[in-house]
Amino acid sequence: MEPPMPADPARRTIVLGPAAHELRRPVGPAAWVVLGEMLQRSTGAGAHDVAQVSICALGSSLGLAKDTVARALRPLRELGAIEAIWARTSTGGFDAGSYRITVPAVCLSLVCPPSFPVLSSARPSSSSSARRSSGPLSLISEV
Repeated sequence: MEPPMPADPARRTIVLGPAAHELRRPVGPAAWVVLGEMLQRSTGAGAHDVAQVSICALGSSLGLAKDTVARALRPLRELGAIEAIWARTSTGGFDAGSYRITVPAVCLSLVCPPSFPVLSSARPSSSSSARRSSGPLSLISEV
């Protein structure tokens, strides 16, 4: 079993288009989540997006069983949103998991995220010099 994909600040962001509901409703919630993960792992631009990922890796990163992921891929294939790409390895076996993703931009599109500073996950010290705010909770530290 492959380990889950680590958090990557360079992952592309999925932007829902005005017609996203036209794809989301017929494929169902599991397939929608799987498609999102495949899009974030894909390379290429526009109609040439290719996700090189196995069913097991998708299941692992989403916390789903591989059979659930395999069932979720079926409606995506039937609607033409994904197409399996069969390639052979140098030893003659089939290469694991490559999918061409062809989702219209009016449904979903991808953008590369800008570089944001990574917020520290360290907890503030409990010393008396630690600031306490009486305002709403903020995830951005005060300078």
